[in-house]
Amino acid sequence: MRLITVLVICLFSLAAWAEHEKMVKIPAGSFTMGSNASGKMSHRGGVNHESPAHTIELNTFWIDKYTVTNEDFQKFVEETGYVTYSEKLPTIDDFPNARPEMLVAASLVFKQPEHVVDIRDYYSWWDFVKGANWRHPEGPQSDIQNKARHPVVHVTFDDAMRYCEWQGKTLPTEAQWEYAARGGLVEKTYTWGNEPKHLTEQMMNFWQGDFPYTNDNTDTFETTAPVGSFSANGYGLYDMAGNVWEWVADWYHPRYYEVSPTKQPLGVIKEHSLDPNEPGIAKKIVRGGSFLCSEKYCTGYRVSARMATEPLASTNHIGFR
Repeated sequence: MRLITVLVICLFSLAAWAEHEKMVKIPAGSFTMGSNASGKMSHRGGVNHESPAHTIELNTFWIDKYTVTNEDFQKFVEETGYVTYSEKLPTIDDFPNARPEMLVAASLVFKQPEHVVDIRDYYSWWDFVKGANWRHPEGPQSDIQNKARHPVVHVTFDDAMRYCEWQGKTLPTEAQWEYAARGGLVEKTYTWGNEPKHLTEQMMNFWQGDFPYTNDNTDTFETTAPVGSFSANGYGLYDMAGNVWEWVADWYHPRYYEVSPTKQPLGVIKEHSLDPNEPGIAKKIVRGGSFLCSEKYCTGYRVSARMATEPLASTNHIGFR
């Protein structure tokens, strides 16, 4: 009995050590969050909801080195029997304005337009694909057999939270995420500094070419890349720019930075969340950009970039850490 107990304790300690090795301890400190750039978008600047730049103080925290992978998520599913949102039939209560034919187990997959489209019309370059989910990221004809180390996608905010709870963790706040992404650098545009090195060097997985028509794939990845395919930032964190957008804990409001507290900000409450483009829908925030971000559209790989996203959103370019 004692021997069994000792073995169990040892095994638990090894598992805890292995999990600990997957995380990075971020030191307490203060940093300048956001960007004072104005206008819709610029090469080195931000968009209006990233301002004003403001000082934030954070306590020490831990964060995963990598985004959660398919193999990580598969272990969770195998142990718990969890079924993601995109694998279930949605109800009319979830989407009261949806057409009946849209209420199927499906998820959004990027599709390259074959002709010129209005880039502001998202439906012209997204396809609601029946059978697309984390097991089938591009649709039912695809699988993750050779993508064990790719980030899991087609996960909603709630899917991400259920995984975190299983791990005994939680999602980072928006402030924690940005502080970690900066890697100790002060008021820089990218995770590596101010220089647009990604235009000449392989710094991250993003869209190279004329979005959304032509992807030159100079980074060698058409969609997601295995985690850790590019260099880590100053804190030893991988893929804090590009690859997939990452869920954070906060609810979204475009003017939150104007009233954000200095210490340990947690964002607005759900009832105060606002996206002026869809004022009736409370939204969460995703960070870091994805393989679909380009210099001409989005530039979400800048460390201050943030995007309002419906918690039920499920796409092939959103994951989490």
